[in-house]
Amino acid sequence: MTEANSREDLAEKASDFLLGVLERMGISADIDIKEDTDKTVLEIQTGDTELVIGRRGVVIDALQHLVNKAVFKEKRDEKTKPIVVDAGGFRDKQVERLRGIAQKMGEKALQTKQIVELQPMSPHDRRIVHMAISEIPGLTTRSEGEGEDRHILVVPAAAE
Repeated sequence: MTEANSREDLAEKASDFLLGVLERMGISADIDIKEDTDKTVLEIQTGDTELVIGRRGVVIDALQHLVNKAVFKEKRDEKTKPIVVDAGGFRDKQVERLRGIAQKMGEKALQTKQIVELQPMSPHDRRIVHMAISEIPGLTTRSEGEGEDRHILVVPAAAE
């Protein structure tokens, strides 16, 4: 079996698993599989987009976690691309929203010359914010806290 066939099989397996979970949730949907160089995206097409995403993305994050656990349970040692579950363009909108927060809080830190503390967020979301703020001269970031309470501090050079 070629590597491309193996990836396609994984994407199909992931899609079938996701459809099964959505069906059990009472959500009728179709799934489009999109292969990128660094990830496989399962785009859920449904009239119940809000249910699939959930409040602050918790449902779609849980679905993505389940899909990756189910598909990769025996494929740990192989080089595999992560599977991203998306619906209604939520992932792109989330990145834009987080970059906007980073910009706004970065400006606040620079103006006040004070450390700005952000709300707790997931590791993935924190990474996006860290990267966005790293592009702003005069600012650094660090994460603080444990588990669900882990959050970012935006630190202006004047406050270090």
